[in-house]
Amino acid sequence: MPLLHWDNMRKIELHHVFVILSCIYLIFSDISINSAVIFLFSAIFFYISFIAGKRLYYLICIDKENLKINLKKHYNFGIFLMIVGLIAVISDLIWVKDVPLFNPLSRKFLNVYFTTLSHLFLVGWAIVVASSDIDKKKVLFYTIIFSILIMLLGYRTNVLVLLISVGAILYYKNKISNREILKYGILVFVILLGLSILRLYALRVEGNPITSRITLTMSVYDIIFNNFNGVFNGYIHYAAIFSYFGLCNGARTVIAKTLGIYSVSITPTIVGAIVGDYGTLAIIPYFGMLGIFLGFFYKLAKDFRGVYLGIYGILFAYTLIGIESGILDLDVILYYFFGLILCIYVILLRKLKR
Repeated sequence: MPLLHWDNMRKIELHHVFVILSCIYLIFSDISINSAVIFLFSAIFFYISFIAGKRLYYLICIDKENLKINLKKHYNFGIFLMIVGLIAVISDLIWVKDVPLFNPLSRKFLNVYFTTLSHLFLVGWAIVVASSDIDKKKVLFYTIIFSILIMLLGYRTNVLVLLISVGAILYYKNKISNREILKYGILVFVILLGLSILRLYALRVEGNPITSRITLTMSVYDIIFNNFNGVFNGYIHYAAIFSYFGLCNGARTVIAKTLGIYSVSITPTIVGAIVGDYGTLAIIPYFGMLGIFLGFFYKLAKDFRGVYLGIYGILFAYTLIGIESGILDLDVILYYFFGLILCIYVILLRKLKR
């Protein structure tokens, strides 16, 4: 019997990684049995829903041959977003008159609008990679350079989004193999570890740079599940949107203040945000719709590439990062909404061409 080879295996997909990461969070946490079961159930339900979304794509029978995609326009759109994002990054650094990477406390003085617009650089680069045939070595080289630039703002999340999204895009374009994507994943983890250590050093805080954060985040989720289940009545997600307009505190700040913490914001996990806002049963429609949408979008992105694959790569990254942080930022929510619009657009275009 031939040995199983990594490169002969099926593609690793978002729902696989989502469940694995969720299990890792459970392993390194010490939470109540009930909250652990709900957390695991949410991941499994997302897994099943993702598969359902892929099946739905085949049921709708979208014929990519009859839908012409102008990748050049997608490429130019990506370049435009990169330029806007680059201007925002530079403007943010000028605004704060410091480098948050080396002085994490200065992050609170960053301009929220410049910071939000700086994320367009990540989106633009993802679309450029998905729309072009740039050699993978050049893509990885540019990605590392761009990561250093984004790193200056002091947000590990943005660096992770850039690295993960580009890796996913190259992988689903068949530019890198299963074995290479695993090596790439290890590289991303090493970079995350380095950034975490640097942040702890800058803040002069002791602790494990990885597990201590997981433990804290999961303990917050446990508190929300057992003591604030459905209590927020949608205010967490309201704050995620309207805090950008100065109408309230950010979602994670709301959670922190509820727990009596006023110096920092706190990540509640993707499950904690939903349970806190709408109760335990809300995980069924939430992860059901999220999984179906991303499963459908995954198949669409693989077939059409360009902006479709670029945005999917971004959502791939934010969904995995959201396991810890939740999907609680207006710009991130808009990326999901944009992905949904792309799906609807292709479906309607198919109907019109009949």
